Amino acid sequence: MKLLGSLYNITEESDNSYTVCLDPENFIYKAHFPGEPVTPGVVIIQIAVELLERKLGVPIRLEGISNVKFLRIINPLETPSITFSYNKILTEEGQVKALTELTGGENVFAKLSLICRMS
Repeated sequence: MKLLGSLYNITEESDNSYTVCLDPENFIYKAHFPGEPVTPGVVIIQIAVELLERKLGVPIRLEGISNVKFLRIINPLETPSITFSYNKILTEEGQVKALTELTGGENVFAKLSLICRMS
């Protein structure tokens, strides 16, 4: 399920980053958690994969994650705008490895090392 257009929208786009605005009214936040919304880790990963796919311009699927560090909670009421930066992307034999950092203001929220396969 693609989350672009329902959970988030892209507000800025550059060569190596995307800034997105999260929708705190999305049904995901009604369950996770009522009155104190927190962006689930799996959602953060899905957004990172969707944005990487957009950057590459080809369909991809997540094969694995070699490293993930969730450093801060992303509450869409407190930090509605998050930047996903792709600091390093390696492509070899249909596999894509991407180092991704999520920031908002002066805060680093997560660091992801994604392994994807071009479909």
